Amino acid sequence: MKKGFTLIELLAVIVILGIIAVITTPLIMGVIEDARKNSAIQSVNGLLEAGEQYQIEGMMDGTGKKEIDLTSDDLEIKGSKPESGTLLIDTEGNMSIIAKYGNYCIEKKFLEEEPTIVTKEECTIEESEKENMTTKIYGVRRKIEESATTWERIEDSINLKANAIKSQEDLDQGVQNDFDAIYPWGEIESYTYDVKKKEITSWYNNPSKFQFDGSKGEVLTYIPTFYYKRYQEDGYEYILISNKNLEGYTKSDAFSIGRYTMSGDDNAVHSKSGVKPLTNKTIKDFREYARKLGSEFSQLDYHYFIIQLLYLVEYADYDSQAKLGKGYTDSNNTTFISSGECNELGMKSGTLNDDGKHSMIYRGMEDIYGNIWQFVDGINIKDRVAYVCYDPDQYESDKFDECYKEVGYTNTNAEGYITQLGYDKTNPLIGLPIAVSGNSSTYIPDYYYQTSGDKIALVGGRWNDITRVGLWGWAANFASSYMYISRGARLLKTS
Repeated sequence: MKKGFTLIELLAVIVILGIIAVITTPLIMGVIEDARKNSAIQSVNGLLEAGEQYQIEGMMDGTGKKEIDLTSDDLEIKGSKPESGTLLIDTEGNMSIIAKYGNYCIEKKFLEEEPTIVTKEECTIEESEKENMTTKIYGVRRKIEESATTWERIEDSINLKANAIKSQEDLDQGVQNDFDAIYPWGEIESYTYDVKKKEITSWYNNPSKFQFDGSKGEVLTYIPTFYYKRYQEDGYEYILISNKNLEGYTKSDAFSIGRYTMSGDDNAVHSKSGVKPLTNKTIKDFREYARKLGSEFSQLDYHYFIIQLLYLVEYADYDSQAKLGKGYTDSNNTTFISSGECNELGMKSGTLNDDGKHSMIYRGMEDIYGNIWQFVDGINIKDRVAYVCYDPDQYESDKFDECYKEVGYTNTNAEGYITQLGYDKTNPLIGLPIAVSGNSSTYIPDYYYQTSGDKIALVGGRWNDITRVGLWGWAANFASSYMYISRGARLLKTS
């Protein structure tokens, strides 16, 4: 006959279980809390490492203190974000951080120190230590019918100066460029990227690790997030750039561009110093080569117009050759040169020799014009009307529907030096030539080539185009099947 437990036996078991629970629960909870604490500490370490990786401190070096909200959607940072937190950069470029994760507030003053737990009351930076990042608007404007190449500085750009390097002496002695200390220009920086591990391996501001030659990975230049506005009103065209999301502004997400034009071969393309560019391939070929590096890569596309805006607000002049240098555009040679002539300039803009026989660079983008023409993907042109797609996954030549949308103006049917760019409210970023002349000394002193039919777009100009070259030098006279020794491409990374 089976016999059940007596009441006393059940009570004894319950008591024993209770004793075990009393003993083990604090231990278990302690393990859980320790895990939470360690997770919070690791998150703060991750934020600081990401801050170092993006070289925020290096970009702000010598420009005064800066406060960054770690919860902001605009902060280009990887890893988990805290519930609240602030990253502070002092005048020496040192970083300190305080962040709240759950029940823990973690503080870390420098990279070499260990994080410490602080009380909830201390989970905010003292007001006296803050230097709020105020809204800034940098802009230029120009009469639409104006024939001079210059723009008028407006908003916070008034009285600012921007000069580029034109010689070794300029590099040694320095030239004034107020935008070196202004966001977003001051945070543009080259870095190396391992395409297999999909990680940044070094930044230019860390010279002990950074290499131009590709030994640390593809050499790219990072352009941070900012907001822009291009519009026309009362006979003027305006271009405005802000660090904040203001009404009527469009967000330009952070992206990276090849410091050099693409090199390599059919098996693998690169962006690195000391090699000749890859040419004599079609725009489709380059599109496929870029994708082989990963889904985050494509070739130069509409982001080229972003670069134009950054340049214009900085230098306030359409004559990029006069401001940045002639570039490799007046050569007696019959072909291009290898990359890397501007390595010594680092993140400075300009050239070491402004004789038309040497490369130029704009903020980490060498030969952005000159040396070879570069394809611009995502722009297809049918009988002088441009169709634009903004999704690299859908780029396809000779396509004029679906993601490719018609721009609201017709490009000029003549060739010559550009006198006016088109404007479309629904595509304000896209400015292609709608008028030209034979005069190279006024308006936009860059040349536009065109013809009817289904065409693609190229920018920049080549080694012997002399004055026809510049940031607004466009060629819209070739079919998608076209390839030639003076035509190449540039990598773009958008994630």
